[in-house]
Amino acid sequence: MNKKLIIWDWNGTLLSDVDACVESMNKMLNVREMGRLTHNRYKSIFTFPVQSYYERLGFDFETDSFEELSIEYIDLYNKQAINSPLQKGALESLNFFRSLNFAQVIISAAEQTLLEKQVEQRGITEYFDSLIGLNNIHAKSKLQNALDYINNSNSDVKNAIMIGDTYHDYEVADAMGCMCILVNNGHQYLNQKEINGSLKIIDSLDLLPELFKNYSIT
Repeated sequence: MNKKLIIWDWNGTLLSDVDACVESMNKMLNVREMGRLTHNRYKSIFTFPVQSYYERLGFDFETDSFEELSIEYIDLYNKQAINSPLQKGALESLNFFRSLNFAQVIISAAEQTLLEKQVEQRGITEYFDSLIGLNNIHAKSKLQNALDYINNSNSDVKNAIMIGDTYHDYEVADAMGCMCILVNNGHQYLNQKEINGSLKIIDSLDLLPELFKNYSIT
């Protein structure tokens, strides 16, 4: 029997870095005299692909290329996110799934080296069988990485659960054919009515044990 698998998103799901993202973007907007981004607006307009998010903010890619903007943003983000904590209930959730003998991996839209560094800095590398980020800073191909992981591992997708904080995480889970749990305290405001399928939305990670108990997911 294949081991049950938790596929974690990182940013906004395990790592509470919304403040870092908003502050980093506000520095970019301020330099260009493009106004200021509030947390509410951020969570209302953030989306994948990330280019669409930049367009919603008013960036003109003919003036500043997306590649140049990405480099500028990541440089600012790295300085802001160094103090970003784990989400409420993150460590407890990792221990909970470990106690149930789940394998755990992170599949993230973060660049690989940055992902590894952030996880190591928070002392939780030991919980994961794999850390899978991207080979670029443009938040592209997370879906492909997830599909590749499932296809190349011994994991049975029927025993996999994706835990994330955005609609894109649900899209990734749907493409893999696995269950999805979204946490509504990350990078997007989530609405259960907007999504169909095998999905649960919770307010924070510390509610995961009770969710598993109520729905007999284990």
